[in-house]
Amino acid sequence: MRLLNACLLLCLGYVRAGDTSLYEYFTSGGLSEGLTAKEQVFKLNGKEIKILSGSLHYFRVHPKYWQTRLRQYKAAGLNTVDVYVPWNLHEPKRGVYDFGDGGSQFSPFLNLTRFIEMIAEEDMLAIFRPGPYICGEWEFGGLPAWLLHDHPMFFRSSYAPYQERAQIYLTELLAKVSHLQWDAEAGVAGPIIMTQIENEFGNYGYGDHPRDKEHLRFLKTTLRDNGIKSLLFTSDTPTLTADWGNIDYELMTINFKWGSEGELARIKELRPDAPILVSEFWPGWFDHWFEPHHNVLSEEDFRIILGNIFAANGSVNFYMFHGGTNFGFMNGANILGYSGLEFSPSYVPDVTSYDYDAPLTESGQYTAKYNATREMIAAYDPLYETLSHPEQPASPQPTVYSDVTISEFIPYWNIIENVPEQSRESRNKPTPMEQLDINNGNGQSYGYIVYRKTLVLRPGMKIKIRGHPRDLVQMMVNGVQVNEGVFNLADLGRNFGSYGLRDAEFEFAEEHVADCEGGCTLDLMVENLGRANFGAPHNYEQKKGLWEGDVLLDEVPLDDWEHIALEMSPAWLASLTSWQPYVASEQRTMGPRLLRGSLNIAEELPDSGSFADTFFDYDCELCQDWKHGAVIVNGFNIGRYYVVGPQKTLYIPGPLLQPGDNEIIVFENYLGAETFKFTDTPSYGTPGSESFFKVPNKF
Repeated sequence: MRLLNACLLLCLGYVRAGDTSLYEYFTSGGLSEGLTAKEQVFKLNGKEIKILSGSLHYFRVHPKYWQTRLRQYKAAGLNTVDVYVPWNLHEPKRGVYDFGDGGSQFSPFLNLTRFIEMIAEEDMLAIFRPGPYICGEWEFGGLPAWLLHDHPMFFRSSYAPYQERAQIYLTELLAKVSHLQWDAEAGVAGPIIMTQIENEFGNYGYGDHPRDKEHLRFLKTTLRDNGIKSLLFTSDTPTLTADWGNIDYELMTINFKWGSEGELARIKELRPDAPILVSEFWPGWFDHWFEPHHNVLSEEDFRIILGNIFAANGSVNFYMFHGGTNFGFMNGANILGYSGLEFSPSYVPDVTSYDYDAPLTESGQYTAKYNATREMIAAYDPLYETLSHPEQPASPQPTVYSDVTISEFIPYWNIIENVPEQSRESRNKPTPMEQLDINNGNGQSYGYIVYRKTLVLRPGMKIKIRGHPRDLVQMMVNGVQVNEGVFNLADLGRNFGSYGLRDAEFEFAEEHVADCEGGCTLDLMVENLGRANFGAPHNYEQKKGLWEGDVLLDEVPLDDWEHIALEMSPAWLASLTSWQPYVASEQRTMGPRLLRGSLNIAEELPDSGSFADTFFDYDCELCQDWKHGAVIVNGFNIGRYYVVGPQKTLYIPGPLLQPGDNEIIVFENYLGAETFKFTDTPSYGTPGSESFFKVPNKF
C-alpha cells in the first residue's frame, strides 16, 4: 500500500479522466504525517480535510453488498467510513477467534481485514472503533456473553479479570489491522486515520460520579503497545457528560441528534482549540419491540441539523448512513429511564431491523436524505470539485417470491428430545444460561433455555417466579403450553411469563393438569431477547434465564432443575431428522414448534451473482398466525419476528438464496401459519418522530 493507492485506482478505471483521487491528492509530494487535529482544523499529511464519514457495520451487511455500499457512500460525497468491531462475534468463545475463517453463520461477514482493504480500494479513509465495547444497539454492546460466566464481572473498568480478557482480544484484533493505518513514518498511506479509545464512556457512570479513567488509559496503552499510531479520540454528548469520558486531552468528539446548536456550542467551550467532529450524527433512530411507531427524522430536520454542523465548520460521521440488520439473535436492548406506562418494564429489546431511517435503507435503497446529503456535501466540501466521485451505483429493487407452503414440523416435545446431553446440566437452583458449564465452560450465549422438573400438579396450585424473568417465559406441562402469550403492550403488563412483571404468579386450572396426579413434566422455556447495550454499570447485570429468585409452588421453593440449552445453532438444526407432516388446521394448540417448507427458484443466478432481496411478510391477511419466532433461510438465522411490532416484515438478503430449492425453517413460539409469504415492501410501522421508550442520556 506504499504510495500505490492512487495508481491502483487509476489502473482499475475507478477515477474518471482529469479527476484526482483522494489518495493521490493527499499523498502527492510524499508522506510526512498522518491526521492531525490542531488549531480548529483537521489536516491529513499537512493538507486540510473535512472528514465526511458514514458508519457502515460490516457484520450487519451481507459481504456481497460491501462494495456496493462503499460506492454508494463515495457517490454521496463521503470520504471516510466509520467502522465498529463487535468483540462477541470475533471471539465467540474464550480464546476462539473468528476473522472470516470460523464455522458460525457470521464467519463470512467477519473478514475485517478485507473490509478495510476494500475501503481503501474505493478511495476512502477509515475511522476505526475497535471497542472492546461499542454500544451500537448490538447484543451486549459487543461484549461476549461468556464474560458473564465468571461472577462477579465488572465491565468497562480497571477490574483485572476484565482488563486481562480485553487486552488479549485487542492484541489479537489489532494484529489484523495495524498495517492498514496511515503511517507516514513507515511510508504507508493506509485507510485508518483515527482510532477510538472506547465508546461513550461518559455515560458509563451515575450522574457526575467520577468515571474510571484509568481504564481508558489502560485501553490507550494497549492500543499504542499494539501498533496503533493514528490519532486517538473519544465520543460523548457534551451537554450531558461534559468531558467525563475523555482522557489526556485526546481528541473529544460529540454525538447528537436534537439540540445540535447547544452541543456544538458546548464542545467549543470544552475544546476551543480543537476542530469539531460530530462522530455520531443520528439521522434517524432505532426501534424497540412494543413501540407504537417506527422512529424517523424528517428530511427537513435532517437538513437543519446537518446545516448546523457545517455552519460550525464541523466534520461529521452519519451514524448510521446505512444501518443493515440485526441478524440472528444479535439485537441489543436498553434499560429505560422511564416507560410512561402504569407498569415499568425497565428492559426493552430492539427489533431485528436496523434500518435506522438512514439515508440508505435496510436493503440499500436511496432516500431523500441520501440526495440531501450529496447536495449539501457538494456545497460544503472545499475539495469536492477537486476529488473524483463515482457514478451512483444501481440499487436493485427487492422482489416478491412465490409463497412457501409449510409442509413439515417438529413439535416442542420432540425438539427438546433432540437436544444432546452435552447441552444439558442439572443444578439445584435455576441458574442463568451464561453460568452453565456447557460449551467448554463458556456457558450459553444466545437462544432459549428450558428449566425442567417432574412434579405432581393439581388444580388450584400456584406457581410463582420470584423477581423478573429474563426475558420471556413459556410454561409447558407435558409439552403443552398453559400460560397466555405476550402479543401486545397490555399483555406485557399482565401475563405470566412477561419480563415486565415482578413476582408473577400463575394458578393451574383443571385442563392444565388433568393427567398430573402421577407426576408431570413442567418446562419453563425462557427466551433471551437481547442483552442491554448501553448505560450505567448496573445495566450490565444482563444474565439471561431465571436467576433473580426461586421458583415456588404454593410458596414452597422448587429445587433440582434440569437445564436444557436450546441454542438453535444452524448445525444443530441441520442435524434434525424427526420432521413429520404438517397440517395447520390440526396443529392449533399454542406452543413452540419448528416449521419447514421449501422455496423453489427455477431461474439461474443473474449476472450480479445473487438473487434479489425480499422480505418475510408476517402481517398480511393470511399471516395472522405468525406470532413470534425466528426465521432460518438455508441455514442462516435472519432474525426474530414479533407480532407486537412496530416492525412487521423481516429482511432476507438475496445472496442467501440459491437456484432450486431453498430451505425455510421457522422456530415459532406460539402457533404458525401454513403459508410463508414474501413482499417487496418493508413495513417498519407507522412513522413517528419521538421514541416512545426513553433511553437515559440518549436525547
